[in-house]
Amino acid sequence: MARRIISRIQVKGNLEAQSPIHVGGIGGNPEVDLALAVNGQGQYYIPGTSLAGAFRGWVEATSKASYVWGDSSAEGGHASFLLVEDAPIQGVNAEIRDGVGIDRIWGSAAKQVKYERAILPRGTKIPLVMMLEVPFYETNQEETISEKKYLEIFAFLIASLKKGHIRLGAAKTRGLGRVKLNNFSIRKSQLSRREDMLAFLLGKDELISSDQFLQNHLTTIQNSTLTLTINWEPQEPLMVKAEGSGLAVDILPLVSAVENKLAFVLPGSSIKGALRSHAERIVRTVLSLEMDSTANFMEQVDIPLVSHLFGARAKNVQRAEIGIGSLFVDDCYGRKPISPEAWRNIQVATNAANLRNALDMAGLENTQQAYHVAVDRWTGAAADGMLYSALELIKISWEPIHLTLNLDRLHEHKLAGISLLLLCLRDLADGRIPLGYGTNRGMGSIKVKSVHIQSDRLDPSLAEMVDVSLNNGSLTDLSSPTLNQLNSAWNSWIIAETSHQLGAN
Repeated sequence: MARRIISRIQVKGNLEAQSPIHVGGIGGNPEVDLALAVNGQGQYYIPGTSLAGAFRGWVEATSKASYVWGDSSAEGGHASFLLVEDAPIQGVNAEIRDGVGIDRIWGSAAKQVKYERAILPRGTKIPLVMMLEVPFYETNQEETISEKKYLEIFAFLIASLKKGHIRLGAAKTRGLGRVKLNNFSIRKSQLSRREDMLAFLLGKDELISSDQFLQNHLTTIQNSTLTLTINWEPQEPLMVKAEGSGLAVDILPLVSAVENKLAFVLPGSSIKGALRSHAERIVRTVLSLEMDSTANFMEQVDIPLVSHLFGARAKNVQRAEIGIGSLFVDDCYGRKPISPEAWRNIQVATNAANLRNALDMAGLENTQQAYHVAVDRWTGAAADGMLYSALELIKISWEPIHLTLNLDRLHEHKLAGISLLLLCLRDLADGRIPLGYGTNRGMGSIKVKSVHIQSDRLDPSLAEMVDVSLNNGSLTDLSSPTLNQLNSAWNSWIIAETSHQLGAN
């Protein structure tokens, strides 16, 4: 029996990738460990199931409005009232990003944690077509869900997409997946009467002002979040190493497409990895946790509170309830756009003179080819095969680093999690956390100029953090009551976790 629908509301528009996106599938590049999804026509695409899953996860984590989505229970089950179409991607070339886990004991790539991931670049346009079907409920039902409730949830979803709050696909906390809804229209079809049905079949639906729709139906539903914007500049050459090399230079910085240009990039995974490693060091110190030299990589990074903040692997049974964690770190791009042709000239330069000319033509006058060598301890000469050069970026301006902390995912550890993150930012500002490649060889040092903190639905006792700036990243710019509250929560967590560790042993 067909279900009764009183109205349909359709949204058509474009989701623009604010960061690269990876939605996995089969049938793509067989040489890449994590390939992109490809449809039957050989196009990259975002399956409607992936879009609907991301939308459902966002809405349910915020409002618990499960009645909008499908229910597979035997009694009263129904299909989803939100329908989302597949989204084919046109005219976009995929990029390849390397992923690696760093062994905490040796500081090198962890065993079996090295992989390649295909991504759709920042600026990719994703066509969005989704429709809400509002069901009819008898007025004598025990629990009546009005049309108004459905429209409130739909308006919240549209507003979240419009603000760029929702992420798609994999590695969402490591710089990928953030999208923003642009250039969209809303049309409504009434289906409760015969004349309404005829109008719908004739294509005479109603075009609704998107601003008016959101104004009429949007409520105050939102996540509890802390957004941190870090304004910074490099003090030494800084880059992330690309997988490929040039002809005249061995090590090139990683670049990524931004519309029709290329830009240097610090992946969110690299920034998050540096912050996580430092957070582990802090927690190991305050809890007096020793590193087990026989532990594998996943056991090394399974640290209390750190896993809540940065996430835990799904296969890790001990931390299975944590999932992806609560801290989202965006990719950070250099503010020096380079044309693909100029970058290709740099890659194919055959000698130092040609390379210097290609760099100057690309506007990279301050970028240099630096030579490195390992010295043979016996002969005192260059070790065999250990002479190499790197293209080191100097005086490149970068976008701010953006962090988003979802406090709802921290549950009872909210204040302790905020404290740990702020301690990491304090040490970042103090120059204790270098970023990128070659950090143990003098590269990656940065200067934090300011940290701007904004929040939504924060605990009233932390009202100061709704809108506050920390000059040079100094925590002393926070008020004494806020610092006292965070210190108290941090110390209480340490005492409780120490007792738990003693009890476990």
